[in-house]
Amino acid sequence: MMKMNVTVFCVVFTLITVFKWDNLGVMAEKSKCDTCNAIVNNFEKGLKKTAKSNYGGGNTKWEESRLGSFATSETRFVEVMEGLCEGEDKNCPTILEENEELIEKYWFSFYAKGSEEDMKMWLCVSNMKVCCPENTFGPTCLECPGGKIRPCKDNGNCEGGGTRKGTGKCNCNTGYEGDLCDSCKDGYFEASKNDTHTTCTACHRSCQSTCWEEGPKGCDDCKTGYTQTEEDGCQDIDECSAEASPCDNGKYCSNTEGSYYCNSCHKSCDGCTTFGADKCTECNEGYRLEEDRCTDINECTEEGGAELCTGEHRSCVNQEGSFSCDCDSGYIEEEDQCIIKPPEPPKPKQSTPSTTEEDSASENVEKDEL
Repeated sequence: MMKMNVTVFCVVFTLITVFKWDNLGVMAEKSKCDTCNAIVNNFEKGLKKTAKSNYGGGNTKWEESRLGSFATSETRFVEVMEGLCEGEDKNCPTILEENEELIEKYWFSFYAKGSEEDMKMWLCVSNMKVCCPENTFGPTCLECPGGKIRPCKDNGNCEGGGTRKGTGKCNCNTGYEGDLCDSCKDGYFEASKNDTHTTCTACHRSCQSTCWEEGPKGCDDCKTGYTQTEEDGCQDIDECSAEASPCDNGKYCSNTEGSYYCNSCHKSCDGCTTFGADKCTECNEGYRLEEDRCTDINECTEEGGAELCTGEHRSCVNQEGSFSCDCDSGYIEEEDQCIIKPPEPPKPKQSTPSTTEEDSASENVEKDEL
């Protein structure tokens, strides 16, 4: 049993290792392609920069025509080379060093002779072989599914497109699926489709998952919170209009599209229609209805309020929705009685060091003994 477990572990570990290194290879190759593209872009920037450094104007074509022998000179080539890895990662200088002769060849064999040879295709695709033409992939630059012109039916992108790696599988845009991204996912419907184009449009928010046309009438089924009507399709259910409120007592219901939420009533309310002391269905204890709103009752001034708080030196104090029995000023609560607040003990005086006659005499004796 132990031998079998070890064998299984080795197989799994091997598969994970192969998968890991294969993915790292894809990432590394992609990085080389990106770096090569960056070198080409910086090459173009270098041409503009070296033209402007000789002529301070802004018309690059005119400047190029006025550069004379400098335009295709080795001096200018060196200046352009110095900026080819500007702003790029740490791998760029190594890649540039390995391919410096190719870039030099492009300069003198094509650029200096006014050739229209595309640098990216010549350098990155044909010679360095780290990139593929657009919408092709893999070691031999195969066409992406659907062809070079409209890969993935224009509804996705080809995995590894433009590189020497990748599977070429279509990664579909939102709402699309299929090998060529020419089918609609659940939640979308075919707005149009022919031999070359497919257009998928999102279903209405009231649809459960699938639909056959735009709007709430196109839903196959309604989401929770909606009801199907023959005339208008899926319509919002107003949960708050039900005879029994879905909210707990002390909260009011607010309807939303496809749902509802519960909010707390005003503190004076025992049930309400919405927030506010004037929106109560009944008043909480400690409040009463006055002028169509629940207002605080001052229990201390009501009939019998003087008898609410017993004991000497104790008074009734009104609170919002209630009252309290507090000790009068100058008294504190102790064992359910109000007693005179004891005076605060005096703060200790801070003594300052001083020299007495005895201290002085002692210091003099010590000095004499020394």
